[in-house]
Amino acid sequence: MTRTRLVAYAGCALLVLGGAYLRDPPWVGQITSGLRAWEDEGRPGTRFRWTIGRASFFVPSDAKAMTLPLRAVFPGPNGSPVTVSVSVDDRWLIDIELNQPDQWVRTSLPLPRKATSRRFRRVDLHVSRTAVGPFILGVQAGEIELDQTH
Repeated sequence: MTRTRLVAYAGCALLVLGGAYLRDPPWVGQITSGLRAWEDEGRPGTRFRWTIGRASFFVPSDAKAMTLPLRAVFPGPNGSPVTVSVSVDDRWLIDIELNQPDQWVRTSLPLPRKATSRRFRRVDLHVSRTAVGPFILGVQAGEIELDQTH
């Protein structure tokens, strides 16, 4: 076996192993998109993050349900409710209407029982309206609570 062929085989093996690792990396549970840094209202247990128009985060795949606290500080056009569409792994789950600005809505969502070999599932939020100023702001998302009972 020539040195060139050995290097080619080793390179292919590294590509396959790297692809398998990146398909379900252990650090993906800490990745978010479309969410600003955590803020605190000054009361214990009231941490939140602003979304932009679309936001994504990951939850463990063994979670059976999650409670998602949301608050629309800015009303929709003409005082209409703000709607947040929630999807899990690219499948629509629910539309949550936020009727009262500045009131937290805590929605318990059963997570689909789709069998998966991955450690985490992606949750996407799509906000119906955003406020534009120095920043694009959607809604406030509080700390989620997960039900992982077996």
